[in-house]
Amino acid sequence: MTLKKILGTRMVGTLHLWLGIASGLMVFVIGISGATYTFVDELKPVFYKDRLFITPEKTPKLPLGELVTIAEKALGGDKPVNRAEVFNQPDRTVIFRALKNDKEGFSHWDYYKYYYRVYVNPYNGKVVKVENTENEFFQLVLSLHMRMLFGEKIGHYVVGYSVLTFVVLLISGIVLWVPKKWNKTGREKSFRIKWGAKLQRINYDLHNVLGFYAFVVLLVIALTGLVWVFDWMENSVRFVANGGENIAKTKPMLSDTTLAGSGTDRAYIQARDKNPQAYSYLVIFPTKNDGTVNIFTYLTNNTKYDRIQDNFDRHSGKLLKSASFDALNNGDKMYQLNFDLHTGSILSLPGKILVFFAGLICASLPVTGFAIWWGRRKKNQKKESRTSVKRISRVKKTAFVKPAVES
Repeated sequence: MTLKKILGTRMVGTLHLWLGIASGLMVFVIGISGATYTFVDELKPVFYKDRLFITPEKTPKLPLGELVTIAEKALGGDKPVNRAEVFNQPDRTVIFRALKNDKEGFSHWDYYKYYYRVYVNPYNGKVVKVENTENEFFQLVLSLHMRMLFGEKIGHYVVGYSVLTFVVLLISGIVLWVPKKWNKTGREKSFRIKWGAKLQRINYDLHNVLGFYAFVVLLVIALTGLVWVFDWMENSVRFVANGGENIAKTKPMLSDTTLAGSGTDRAYIQARDKNPQAYSYLVIFPTKNDGTVNIFTYLTNNTKYDRIQDNFDRHSGKLLKSASFDALNNGDKMYQLNFDLHTGSILSLPGKILVFFAGLICASLPVTGFAIWWGRRKKNQKKESRTSVKRISRVKKTAFVKPAVES
């Protein structure tokens, strides 16, 4: 017995309709912003060529610690750098980020107290660009996608519950999609768009058929998005991936607070020497005295999961822990794969293209769905109007019938 028979087509249709109307605007924005952000890694080198690329020099690159000082000075000296992105290509700038946010902030602009990126030439220390990332185009698109331009406290859950609703819409939509009869007419209606039909039929097919073809991709995107929003979703994924076993998360490493000095340069040199052919190194600086210098070594430019995480003592530069993807338990592996599954980069460029079109279809579904509902509503109103006219006409005719003459 199918789910459609158990619940009834009318009930599933009503659920699908009203959840769609309630979340339609959010789903549209999430879909269009997600599609726009899909190729951010490919678009930035085109539009931001002047800040990302430099002419290589024959002189050695300056120590990372010295570049950090230059970046912080460019920001006025009162905004500490949180992280650095160092590329293994000789023609790339080093990107430093200084960020401070307020989790209680209402809007995007309240959430960020400040957010800057500083692009520095690693050969001569020249500051190429100081970017106000808070208002940078791709960051605005990302904030729209993740928080609807609200702060974290509000936007996190506005988007989260909208995506959760979208999962229900996807499942109810696929239930409604199942053809009543698997004959030629039923298959054509479910798998093909009838381009030569009237506009209403084409709109229905765009909603019904495209929704079916994008179902699996959109479901993966939605579920991986929920992993970042809800702890219960993340814990569930880890639990299933670990074969029904709850494995505690690894406790963070701590630096030796009895030591003094900075081990940033030594830490970076070690990470670089361990994997000299890596694509890039993401260096995250500690905010506490017992925090560690965390360095993510990305082995390729195609995926984020294929990386090595090293933890170093912030004072001595001593390696405290190193973990590659293969060394992780299955739960941690799934969590590390989450970003690449969400963005499609797990399949490199073809996967991103797939996610891009899925995002566009996602954005189109509320539009075509609303058009279907509005068209049926108008049709029902006209039908009721015609029925009312007929009733009035019958009443008038009855009222003017001549009474029978008594004999």
